[in-house]
Amino acid sequence: MHRLRLASLLIPAALVFAPSPARAEDGPYRPVETNRRNGVVLGASGGVGFAGASGYPNNAKLIGDPAYYSESPLLVGWSSSWFLMGALSDYVSVGPLLNIATFDTPSWKSTGWALGFRGEVFPLVGVARKVGVDWLADTAAYGQVGFGTTELRAKGPYPSADGAQSFVGLGVHQEFRLFRMLGGHAAAGPHIEYDVIRSEPAERHWLTVGLRLAWYGGHTTGDRSR
Repeated sequence: MHRLRLASLLIPAALVFAPSPARAEDGPYRPVETNRRNGVVLGASGGVGFAGASGYPNNAKLIGDPAYYSESPLLVGWSSSWFLMGALSDYVSVGPLLNIATFDTPSWKSTGWALGFRGEVFPLVGVARKVGVDWLADTAAYGQVGFGTTELRAKGPYPSADGAQSFVGLGVHQEFRLFRMLGGHAAAGPHIEYDVIRSEPAERHWLTVGLRLAWYGGHTTGDRSR
């Protein structure tokens, strides 16, 4: 009899204090929604570039010999990049890239390419929400790092300066949402970028001003509001 009375007291108390089932909208189970960027990021950028290159032939016997040193004047040409990234949130996108750039004058020509990784950061997303200026959420700073190779050649029967080693780049871009496309949306905007390919025998520095195009493959709340 006493056991039955005790059980009748404990069962209601257990029902009162038992944790309720986790709901999708609670705490860590809440689905993460992005407003600006999501999913695969497929894009390209290109523009007019201004470069300077210098160095020696990639030959241990010739590196450091002033007779084989080459240094270009200001070169003008075209620099382009292709990238395939993932937008991890409204704030960050990362992934691999390929850069190809060529510059010349009537007397000089510099070629090169680089393969590496690109990371884009959109640091003003929170500020844009607070002040109500949407375009600030689409202002990015980005970095690039990887392997690069470059060659500088004086046009004519002269030895070239060439080398392969490190590639580093920094830039900023502004993107503007254009239209919905294939389940995501397209965006475009201007960018400015500074890149370096550096090795022991030769190096090249260049500044690019141009246009960046991108397609974001994931759904966002920003897409649904349009």
